[in-house]
Amino acid sequence: MQCIFYGIVLITVAYGLRVLLWTRDGHFKGRARISWIMVGTTVAMFTIATLEMAFGLLHNLQAFIYYTGPGGAIAEFDDISNWVNVMRTADYIAQTFIGDGIMVYRCYVVYERNWKVVLVPALLWLAETACGWVVVYIEATLHTSATLNESRLVPFITSVLSLTLAMTTISTGLIVYRILQINNGVASHDITRVGGNRRLTRVIRILVESGLIYTASVVVFFGTFLASNNAQYGVSDVVVQLIPVSFTLILIRVDQGTTIETSTFQKTSTTIRWNSGPVKLPVQASGVDGKASNTTRVTGSGTAISESDAYMMDDMGPGSDGWKGSHLELDSPVV
Repeated sequence: MQCIFYGIVLITVAYGLRVLLWTRDGHFKGRARISWIMVGTTVAMFTIATLEMAFGLLHNLQAFIYYTGPGGAIAEFDDISNWVNVMRTADYIAQTFIGDGIMVYRCYVVYERNWKVVLVPALLWLAETACGWVVVYIEATLHTSATLNESRLVPFITSVLSLTLAMTTISTGLIVYRILQINNGVASHDITRVGGNRRLTRVIRILVESGLIYTASVVVFFGTFLASNNAQYGVSDVVVQLIPVSFTLILIRVDQGTTIETSTFQKTSTTIRWNSGPVKLPVQASGVDGKASNTTRVTGSGTAISESDAYMMDDMGPGSDGWKGSHLELDSPVV
C-alpha cells in the first residue's frame, strides 16, 4: 500500500517543485519570485515520506529475513519499542505537524495575517502535536510486546486523530468562507468580471477536494484504530504519503487552472461604498498569462493585501506569475 502511494508522491512532488521553481516556459524563476516556504515544506514532506518508506523496508527485512528468535516475524513487529517502530510513529507525527501547520498558515494569510482568526486552529495544531510526541515517548519506553491499541497509548492516539480532524475541518472551512465572502462582496457591486466567479469557485473546489483526500484517510485510520483492526498499520502508512500528495496537488491544480483558463476583464470604473469608505474600482483587461494588472483601492487604514490573498493566499500558489498576475490592493481590510 505504501509503495503505491509513494509512487504518487514521487510524481506529484516532482511536478510541484517544477511549478514552484520554474515558469511554464521552462525558465528558472529566480530567488525573488520563488516561495521558499512552499519549497521547503514540499522538500520536508518528501523527505519524511521517503524515510517512512525506508523504515518500512528495513522493518520487513528485520522481521522476515534477519530475525531468528522465538515468535517469528510477528514477535518482531509486536516489539513496539523497536527503534524502527518508534521512528515510523515519529514520521507520522512530523508529517502531520508540517501538513497541518501549513494549513493553519494558509488560513492565517487568507485572513490578512490576523492571528485572532486562526487562534483556535493553531491551538488545536499545537495540542495534537504535543499528544503525538507523548505517543512517541510512550512507545519508546514501553519495552514490551504491544500494538497501537495498548491502553497507555489509546487516549493520546485518540486525541491526536480527533484534534487533527477538528483542526483540518475548521481551517478549511475558514478559508472557504473567506473566499466566498470576498466573492460575494465583489459580486454585490456588479463589477463586470468574465470568469472571475468561476475562478473563485475553482479555488474552493481545489481546496475542498484536496482537503478531503487527507481528511478521508484520517477518518479511515481512526475507524480501524477504534476497531483494533490491524489494517490501521497499512492505513497510517498511507496517511504519511497522502499528506504531501494533497499538499502538492493544490499547487499543481492551481497552476494548471491558470494555464487553461482564459479570464477576461471588461474595462470599467465604478465608485462604491465598502464598509466606511468609498471604493474606486478601475478594472483593466487581463489575458491568459495574467500579466495585466487589475487594481482596486479602498480608502481607509492603509493596510494592503494582494489578490492572491483574496483568491486564496499569498504563498499558496506556484509563484508570482500565473493566477497571481492580477493584483488587488485594499487600503482597508475586507470584512
